[in-house]
Amino acid sequence: MRIPSGTRPRSLSAAAILLALTTPAMATPAEPGVSHELAIARATRISDLHYNLTFTLKEHASEVAATETLTFLSSTAGDLPIDYRDGTLQSATLNAHPIPINVENGHLNLPAIAGRNTLTIAFTSDAAPAGKSITRYEDKDDGSEYIYTLFVPMDASMAFPCFDQPDLKAKFTLEVNHPANWTVIANTAPTRNESTSATHTQFPETHPISTYLFAFAAGPFLPIHAQNLAEPTVYVRKSQLARAQQEAPQVQQMAARGIAYFENYFAQPFPFPKYDLVLIPGFPFGGMEHAGATFLNEDGVLFRSTPTPSDYFRRNTLVLHETCHQWFGDLVTMRWFDDLWLKEGFAQYMAYKALAQLEPASNPWKHFYEDIKPLAYGIDETQGTTPIFQNIRNLKDAKSAYGAIVYQKAPAVLKQLNYFLDEDTFRNGLRLYLKEHAYANAQWADLVHAFEIASNQLGQSKDVEGWATSWITLRGMPEITVQHTCSEGKITTFTLHQRDVLNEGYLWPMANEILLVSTVEPANAKEQARTNTQTIKVNWNTAEASVTDAIGKPCPNLVFANENDYGYGRFLLDAPSAAETASLVNPSTPREPNPSIFATVSNETAPLRRSMLWGALWENVHVAESSPRAYVELALQSLPQESDESLSRIQGARIATALHSYLHDAARKAIAPQAESVIADRMIHAPSLALRIANFRTFTNISETPQALQQIKDLLASKLVVPGLTLKPLDRWNLISHLIAINDPEAQSIFAAEKAHDQSGEGQKYAYAAEAATPSAEVKARYFDQYLHSQTIQEDWITQSLRPFNAWNQTALTQPYLTRALNDLPDIKQHRKIFFLGAWLSAFIEAQNSPEAQAAVHAWLTGHDIDPDLRLKVLEVSDSLDRAVSIRQKFSD
Repeated sequence: MRIPSGTRPRSLSAAAILLALTTPAMATPAEPGVSHELAIARATRISDLHYNLTFTLKEHASEVAATETLTFLSSTAGDLPIDYRDGTLQSATLNAHPIPINVENGHLNLPAIAGRNTLTIAFTSDAAPAGKSITRYEDKDDGSEYIYTLFVPMDASMAFPCFDQPDLKAKFTLEVNHPANWTVIANTAPTRNESTSATHTQFPETHPISTYLFAFAAGPFLPIHAQNLAEPTVYVRKSQLARAQQEAPQVQQMAARGIAYFENYFAQPFPFPKYDLVLIPGFPFGGMEHAGATFLNEDGVLFRSTPTPSDYFRRNTLVLHETCHQWFGDLVTMRWFDDLWLKEGFAQYMAYKALAQLEPASNPWKHFYEDIKPLAYGIDETQGTTPIFQNIRNLKDAKSAYGAIVYQKAPAVLKQLNYFLDEDTFRNGLRLYLKEHAYANAQWADLVHAFEIASNQLGQSKDVEGWATSWITLRGMPEITVQHTCSEGKITTFTLHQRDVLNEGYLWPMANEILLVSTVEPANAKEQARTNTQTIKVNWNTAEASVTDAIGKPCPNLVFANENDYGYGRFLLDAPSAAETASLVNPSTPREPNPSIFATVSNETAPLRRSMLWGALWENVHVAESSPRAYVELALQSLPQESDESLSRIQGARIATALHSYLHDAARKAIAPQAESVIADRMIHAPSLALRIANFRTFTNISETPQALQQIKDLLASKLVVPGLTLKPLDRWNLISHLIAINDPEAQSIFAAEKAHDQSGEGQKYAYAAEAATPSAEVKARYFDQYLHSQTIQEDWITQSLRPFNAWNQTALTQPYLTRALNDLPDIKQHRKIFFLGAWLSAFIEAQNSPEAQAAVHAWLTGHDIDPDLRLKVLEVSDSLDRAVSIRQKFSD
């Protein structure tokens, strides 16, 4: 395999590798977790792994008894650490000889022989509602219990002894003893023979998969079989069967269509013998791509509030993302979690790419810009950002790799790579990569090599290595500006400039399109002015680049350097373009005398362009170049004519951010009645249900005047009705939570009545979250203590309550918890699931907007013993607080 020159120091030094290959025994116990050194040593020594596992599941048990037989080949003799933590070993034999069962730093030492080794072991692992790799979930609707596993990135070793690293793929055989009314779903379909029974299920051996992709779910799940054999079976807890039967067919159809698309695009058949979808209640992720058995967050499939087209679109991307993982992640797995983007970035990008083919009318690339790019940019402009490739010395720190850089930036730069290479080269490179590394592991150098071969085969010889080295190994992003001059109505000079937003001196190779919009004056009084719209593709990699193709073209009214969203970076509008954009994106702007210019950004002819231009105006607010109040006023002026549901949703979120984070209290109170009036009117009178729902959600978020709060109470009492919208329980609880947070005098009585009425399992969770919004020091203290110390509250309940706890108008109550929340980060990182830490930080920091809160965060960051990874996470999130303080200081209106 060829590794590009100048790439990151992925591997150990030659001397360290030689030591790992030749040392027969380890003098000291391995460190906690799985270090990169240990992983390389084991991967060079071990092969042909087979796990045979038997678990015994019992209802309401905090432990799971199990046995395991593991066989493997070892190229040398000597001590070999196998990973196991958080459980108890009863006995172990290696090659028929008993061995000590002393576990040190999460490792059991195996005195392995050269050749075939057989480990037989009995053990008991922990199961709990939260914090364990085997999770127990109690259905509060009917008292049923469900158990599921979640092992990513290295939590398989909490459930059974294993070599818990992604590049030691193995074949797994599973048996499960369980209560008689339970169904078990795993990576393969259950075996039907004389040894199976109502309380015993066997699963045949899998294809080679990594430990984190092995999984099972058990409980009184019920199947929803599809009529089309190409569609997967959906499993759901029995209390939700009726709801799932309504939603499952669309999910099954989308998964089947995705499989057909990926099989054709990758020129690779579905990699595993079967494919099931399991809806998991309280699941901490959107989904998890276990080979042959994807687990999906139940709430992401069975909508808890009346869905909009954007909600359906997000569900489709979720299904396609997890389906794509069966190739990118499961068939070919990254060698180490520093290359996490090789599965997550590609699955995210390919989900949108598939939808562009399967559902083009849903405007997938517009959604990509609206839902992917802002999150990526929001991280990449902070001092907490990292490269897409992240040096991970030990898998115990691998959780830190998950976030917007992998899930949003990686797919964003892949879109640019696709544009840079062209479609045929991109597709052929992916096909070669998957073919060469099927059922094995790869690193990003392998993917670059495949793209270069594909490029050479088509006679292009693109510098993929140079492109990848910049975009994959450098952190941050460029800021792109444009300068041009005109004479006699024609462009005379046109220059692109890029600078590193973090001022670290980096430059990036870029491929982007420039939009030029100019007015062609009428030749006589009978003609109308018309618009000249042109695009120019540019490839450049310098601090500034002269665009010679622009010379001589009509002098533009508007210049935008990222037409069609191929580029990645902060693309700022110059002052004339910003003024022109403000008039163009606003549907209420008079169309005369030049309706043709407006047509260039209308929803009907250019929905992506219009959304991006609104985004460029918001970016000017974001960098404190434009007044947040001016943006709110422009957005409110445009909303009565807005016909785009997803843009209405995004504008509502921006209005709420401006009101709650960027505006001073006096300015917010001055404009709040207007905002409430405009959005309430759209909530009732917008022409489509989707628009009414989008505005209903915004209204729920921003209401604060007595009149608006009364409208919320009227909605709850059915005195006010949004046409076509039936309030679902989550809708009602969101309204009630808002009343509690605002401290409406009737809030507590409404809360008590709703809690008595809705005693469903989900209702209990929503009530717990709503009560966290209570503006009471006593309630805040009780909740924070539960966050840190409760062993019984499920993690999804806590996650649901974090935002209400940190209500935007309660900073005086919540700021005292800011430093305490930061101090608890090491424990959260160790014991909580991957995305919990980000949710925790965002909730506690982003609700703050004062210099005092900013000072508290920066004081914490001065500590000398802070985990470097946690420091980056805090820097990443605290940028929003720094930005809010800066904007509020600059704009007093």
